[in-house]
Amino acid sequence: MSNLTTYVAAIDQFVQGTIPLATADKNLAVAQAVKTHSRHKPVVVVEDVDGDGGFDYALDDLDDWSDGFSVVRQVEYPVDDDDETADIVDDDNWTIYAKPDGEVLRFLYATPDADEDVRITYTAMHECPASGTCTVSGYDEEAVQALAAGFFCEMLATYFSQDQDSTIAADSVDHSSKAKNYAARAKALKKIYFDHVGVKPDGPAPAGFTVAKAPETDRVRLSH
Repeated sequence: MSNLTTYVAAIDQFVQGTIPLATADKNLAVAQAVKTHSRHKPVVVVEDVDGDGGFDYALDDLDDWSDGFSVVRQVEYPVDDDDETADIVDDDNWTIYAKPDGEVLRFLYATPDADEDVRITYTAMHECPASGTCTVSGYDEEAVQALAAGFFCEMLATYFSQDQDSTIAADSVDHSSKAKNYAARAKALKKIYFDHVGVKPDGPAPAGFTVAKAPETDRVRLSH
């Protein structure tokens, strides 16, 4: 399975030759690509929360919740996996409410007991750690790696465009040519990704895309 090292190696494959920037810059390019992909095809997490007799449930307590990114897709209560019909709570029976210490999922007409579970389906960001497995699906992996390489080429284009103060005119021309070349390669590599997900680079994220994340203990992952 892929991790950060795999993605950095893929950048080296896409961007060959003598490269002046360091591995840290490649890591940053991967992080940018994974964050961009999260906007288009986020991880969808299904997590059970213990009832406590109250109506507010802190979103920060969810394992993969990211403030400013995550969105609640669905709420199920009460949870009964032996019942073939899930008790999905109508959207007008719950709300996201901001409190001084953070946002909560607020039930408007229910107070789950301590022996009851609330099942919350929400979006989360992808991860690509140095140790562990990237959450990007195998189907999307090469496209996201191309996007990372595109971001890295943009860094190279910036590097060479700023490094043109040489007193030797030939060096200055060479750096200008390299800057233009890397800028063009960045555009081409990013196009591979955006064509893959079917969106325009500056357009909105497509609706309805989801992707599964590998199951972990006492968490359920949902995929479409």
